[in-house]
Amino acid sequence: MKTEYIIPMIALGILTACGGGGGGDASDGSTGNTSDSAPSEPSPPAQPVVRTMEELSIPDTMDYKPTEGYSLTVDASNEVSGRAFVSVYTDYQSASSGEYLPDYDSRIASTGLSNGSARIEFTAAEHVNAFLVEIWTYDGQPPRQKLVSAEDSILTW
Repeated sequence: MKTEYIIPMIALGILTACGGGGGGDASDGSTGNTSDSAPSEPSPPAQPVVRTMEELSIPDTMDYKPTEGYSLTVDASNEVSGRAFVSVYTDYQSASSGEYLPDYDSRIASTGLSNGSARIEFTAAEHVNAFLVEIWTYDGQPPRQKLVSAEDSILTW
């Protein structure tokens, strides 16, 4: 019974030691005798360069301001009677009807009007070219809209 196990073990050992055969002719000109080098140790991963704030060098002349301050003066006393509310938006779309459709998530300032007038101080990103200003009344009418250029820091309705 022991020979039943010994013969397959010897055959397996011989096949493993010899590479399992494969003996066709070498048509590519190689002799088939190649030596495989042992796998080398993997190199350790490169350590990221750690920098500290003390190493940071910023010239004194650099003036980085990603936001601008604005002051909007609204005087709609000739257009609005009664209670009203003003909102300022940075993102909006033009509709085919000539109206503007504000992105309500882009509202950056809002306040109630007192006798049709208000003054709003706000900041916005420097890349904004124009603001959509809407005046809402409580009588159910659509809002009055106006685009105000962001070129100056003092804006008027």
